[in-house]
Amino acid sequence: MTWGGLRGGISLAMALSLPNEVSRTLFITITYVIVVFSFLAQGLTIEYLVKKLKLTNKQNKEL
Repeated sequence: MTWGGLRGGISLAMALSLPNEVSRTLFITITYVIVVFSFLAQGLTIEYLVKKLKLTNKQNKEL
């Protein structure tokens, strides 16, 4: 659950709470890029992680 969870929620909330005086749009843009990149990286590697840990339906039924 941690690997595919919401990692950017707090970061985006903090970026949106900045006052307009401090390049707010720059921080929001950078935060969105980092969050989207992390979602893509985690989404593309989760299959590899499952295979590496050798998790199958048979093992899940035994638990």
